[in-house]
Amino acid sequence: MVKENEKLREQVLQGCRGLAAYGLGSGLGGHVSVRYPDEPYFYMHVFERTFEEMQLEDIILIDFDGNPVNSNRAPSIGIDFHPAIYKKRPDVQSVVHSHGFWITAQAAFARPPRIFANVSAVFHERTTLSPNDDFESIGKAVGEDDIAIVIPWHGAITVGSSLGEAVARHVVFDYTARMDVTLPPHTPTMPHEQCAHLREIVERADYYNETWKLIQRKAKAGYDGQRVIPNVF
Repeated sequence: MVKENEKLREQVLQGCRGLAAYGLGSGLGGHVSVRYPDEPYFYMHVFERTFEEMQLEDIILIDFDGNPVNSNRAPSIGIDFHPAIYKKRPDVQSVVHSHGFWITAQAAFARPPRIFANVSAVFHERTTLSPNDDFESIGKAVGEDDIAIVIPWHGAITVGSSLGEAVARHVVFDYTARMDVTLPPHTPTMPHEQCAHLREIVERADYYNETWKLIQRKAKAGYDGQRVIPNVF
């Protein structure tokens, strides 16, 4: 048996609950994973729980072939792209995927989102497209500098050097997608030079680390002892 890493299991749980607090986890589907250090495994949750309902016992260790390691419970389906990304990108420590309403609506455009806000500038020229969510498609699609992947008519993926970063990027990507969907087609987008400038400012301000702290606070406030009650506008 592989030794369990309870700290990583707790991180996945907090990631699921954080996404739920932002309304990204009311239905079945979507994944949060974190890489197991120095071994071909990762932590993820079981399929039959929503992000809102997730408990620590629902977080299981999985090998790169998609098999549970220390559990007889079934992981979420369609997870091939997690090991695909981990194999191609050693810098990625966490992968997040959801079918959030605004994310899925934006994915129907089959293109990266338009950029209108400073916190969204990090996705400029770092968002790619994948024709499907299978191992081969996403393994080929993700570049060495990409932090987000749009799967047309499906949803989106974000990655990070930590679970907190991947989750925070996902929440902001949902915000970015909502702007893209709701603003008229003729709305001027942010110029390339401004995107580059604001990305530098946002990263220097450690915005995504602070956003992860906020996400955890919201998840804690919304948890009623059994599930997370979303707090969305």
